[in-house]
Amino acid sequence: MAHSALHFSLGMAAGTAVACRPLLRARRAGARLAPVYGRWLLLCYGLGCYAVIPSLLRRCGVSESVVSAGWMNVFLLHPLLTRLKPGGGLLGPAALLVCLTAQYAWLLLALRRLPASPPAAPRSAP
Repeated sequence: MAHSALHFSLGMAAGTAVACRPLLRARRAGARLAPVYGRWLLLCYGLGCYAVIPSLLRRCGVSESVVSAGWMNVFLLHPLLTRLKPGGGLLGPAALLVCLTAQYAWLLLALRRLPASPPAAPRSAP
């Protein structure tokens, strides 16, 4: 699990790197943040799932020679990262925790920017 978490967090970090400029641009411009944040989260989780595909193939019984082949590097350098850091250890869950915490913090900052709702009008007695 730690190994897959490492690859998933790498995909999430790549998604954040791609979506960072539009996020900052929308925040500075005062534009609506929901569409930009939605695309960001979709991109993060999509790339995270994309990076884990070789691990899923390995679990499904695909030959190790296919899964560790050089052309599988198209899945966000999966075989290269596997050779450099076998097993993932604590690095995978720690990186995943950092990515999820960063997303939560960005969403809290976006919610903080929302205007407070006006007080409710008093009801009249029937």
